[in-house]
Amino acid sequence: MSSLSELAESARQTLAVALVPDAEPQRDLRRMKTMALKRLSFTRLEALQRLDELATRLHLHRRDGEVLAVGRELLAYPFDGNFTRYGPVESVLALAARVAGEHGDNVLADACRAHIVGVYGRPEQWDDARRDAMQRRLGGWQVEWQERNRPADDLAYTSAQLGELAFLRLWGGHGQWSLERVDREFAAKTVYLRGLLKL
Repeated sequence: MSSLSELAESARQTLAVALVPDAEPQRDLRRMKTMALKRLSFTRLEALQRLDELATRLHLHRRDGEVLAVGRELLAYPFDGNFTRYGPVESVLALAARVAGEHGDNVLADACRAHIVGVYGRPEQWDDARRDAMQRRLGGWQVEWQERNRPADDLAYTSAQLGELAFLRLWGGHGQWSLERVDREFAAKTVYLRGLLKL
């Protein structure tokens, strides 16, 4: 079995080819790609957060192929029980599952979904505590909290909502957050963020 450092190095090498940061014409993307790859680690939260932020920005720049490349590499991430560190990983995988599905890549979409479901378990496997927590989350609590508390025109908060909306979609919608509402909100947030970035 490969160590976490070996997995991260393999991901770094693969993404260096897929993302080609030195040839990136967009200054913000070039900086984000360079930082994410230079300090890539599967053990440091901040390194995984940089990958999450990069994947979201790639989506906003309509770089779907590069979003999928990041998602593929995070399929190798082994969950170790730390949900805080898994947060950015699940965000990337949920976004990649959504993008892959839009492009008809059902194999990758299913793999990303399976990784997340493997961590959280299927609904019939949840104990009472997990079920209560997941019902709150799938009921949109986190998206609504982010909406209530984000500063006006705040790029980071609204970007984080995209990952959470992709996560809600992966579970098929729940209660007031139907798939239709999730998709509508995701599209609206994407348009809003592209406006902020003047894309």
